[in-house]
Formats: sequence, structure tokens, C-alpha cells
Amino acid sequence: SECKDPSTGCPQAIKPGCGGFGIRNFLTLFLSIEVSKAAASRSDAERRGDAKTAELEGRRVDAFTAQLDESNPILTAISDAMTAEGAARDSGNTEAAQHWANEKTKGNEALQEVSSKYKELMKKLREEASTAAA
Repeated sequence: SECKDPSTGCPQAIKPGCGGFGIRNFLTLFLSIEVSKAAASRSDAERRGDAKTAELEGRRVDAFTAQLDESNPILTAISDAMTAEGAARDSGNTEAAQHWANEKTKGNEALQEVSSKYKELMKKLREEASTAAA
């Protein structure tokens, strides 16, 4: 643990949380899988000589990668806020705990905005793909 016991200087035990996997890992795993699938689809389209599909799949790769890049600092801020909120609660500092709870909420809202942005972008790419296939 990065948190140290102030009286001993030793690392504090890590508190149990969500079971070890968490939203950060889930989101990273999901987006990584989607990047890999889109990259494979792009490669298949290139082998078939289907430039239009290859270009659309390349844009999907770019969108999933951008979502991962944009989400990562927000996920870090949420995680840091959760850690700080827990430490504040442990020390009995309700004012600081509320501050960090508010920061966590802001992070969750920011993450939802990013998710909505890329959901809409992916919808547009699917519509383009449908139009191109018709």
C-alpha cells in the first residue's frame, strides 16, 4: 500500500473494495477488446481490398483508443478521491470526506460525459457503415 501508518511509517493494509477488479480495469479491458476487434476487422478489410470498410474500422480503432486515453486521467482522479475519502472518514474528518465524495461524484459525471460522447461517435460510425453497405 502507498498509504503509511503515521505512527509506525509502515504501509497500511489495503482495505477491501469492489473485489479487486473495479471499473478502471473493466473499462480498460472492454476498450482494449474493442480496439483489437476493430483492428482485426480493419486488417481483414485491407486484405480483401475493401478500402471503405478499412477506413471505417480504422476510425473505430482511433475512437476506442481516444476514449481510453480520455478516460484514464478521470479514472485516476476517481480512484484518488475514493482513497482520500476513505482516509478522511477513518480519521473522523467529515468535512474532508464530503469534499472527496464530491470530487468522486464530479469524476463519475465526467466519465459519463466521455462515455456519452463516444457512444454517439460510435453510433455515427455504425450508421456510416450501414449506409456504405447499402
